Amino acid sequence: MLRMERRFFLKGAGVVTIMVAGGTVWRAWNQGVFNAGSGPAFEPWHNWANEAQEGPLALVRAAILAASPHNTQPWLFKVTPTSIKLYADTRRNLGTFDGYLREMYIGLGCAIENMALAATAQGYSAELTMVSGALDLRADRPEKILAGRVDLKPGERSAGALYHAIARRHTNRGPYDTARPIAAKDIDTLAEFGELGDDMKVFLITKEDERKKFGELLISATRTIIADAQMVHDSQAWFRNGRPEIEARRDGVTLDTGGFPPLMTALAKIMPAISAQKSHEYWLQITRDVHAVASPLFGLIAVRDRYDKQQNLLAGGAWQRMHLWATTQGIAMQPVNQPLEQVDRERALGQPPRAAQALAGLTGDPSWQATFAFRAGYPNREAPPSPRRDVKDVLL
Repeated sequence: MLRMERRFFLKGAGVVTIMVAGGTVWRAWNQGVFNAGSGPAFEPWHNWANEAQEGPLALVRAAILAASPHNTQPWLFKVTPTSIKLYADTRRNLGTFDGYLREMYIGLGCAIENMALAATAQGYSAELTMVSGALDLRADRPEKILAGRVDLKPGERSAGALYHAIARRHTNRGPYDTARPIAAKDIDTLAEFGELGDDMKVFLITKEDERKKFGELLISATRTIIADAQMVHDSQAWFRNGRPEIEARRDGVTLDTGGFPPLMTALAKIMPAISAQKSHEYWLQITRDVHAVASPLFGLIAVRDRYDKQQNLLAGGAWQRMHLWATTQGIAMQPVNQPLEQVDRERALGQPPRAAQALAGLTGDPSWQATFAFRAGYPNREAPPSPRRDVKDVLL
């Protein structure tokens, strides 16, 4: 990773000189080179807990800071004084990247977990009802689908460490410190936060040979994805370039959150946007050179049926809890779901389930079906926030 960053630096140094000499400082400012993470698109991270008097809306303010695939924020909320209905907004889907809306439901589960934490902090007793059913190929039918309901009653007020970590939790796609392993007791605690009920199990991969095996699977899945023109197209639709687009859309993956070296990020902001294929080749490069090798721990969240709505909602809640707890311990985390996305794509195309079989080989138990994959470790640099839509934009 250090060699890669040095290579990018040497290539970029001359470009910086030319650009400054050419008078492109204004473009650098306009593209957010000097003020990353600031502006209206990032205000929800700062003002989320400032409106405690708003009642149930305080829960929505917490929910919109939850993790979601590609930062699609695929949620809508119908709020009354005593309840909140959560809908899947399938207009905000990843297309062939998430043809069964499996990852979308995981993101909704993350939002539910934040709402549950905020409910207790605001003095509510929350009762959750999740809509049951199977996931199918419906990403091409834009609609809103009821996913769950939270009923609220007066309860004891309590704000714990996970609640206070909500606004500090950010996906960190950069390199982790491979010389600093996560302590065994922390690994055990991480698993405990992810395992609730008989339909969920967390598999944590720490041994070097097993991490290497998962890293190879991760690289292979990424190669397969970027060779699929439709998947590249659908993924690129959620990449945001420059401050004007970020402020207009307030969602998606930005250059700042891409995990690239700081100088490369700055150069990419100033230069014209590159093609979808080229950006995904860079994604493969950072997956191969960083994510697959600079990760002390990989993990899989597995369920009994990866195409069950409720089980994926629960898996999302588990991921959110794990990430929030890791945040309190200074541990960075990032989803690495390419193998799972390959599972869905092979299923949709009627191809042999090679990715599913490879994942089953990692768990060692075919009765558990992985639905979410991640990496974890102590970060070499802190992760910036991602843009977020305002509460008013997600209310029905």
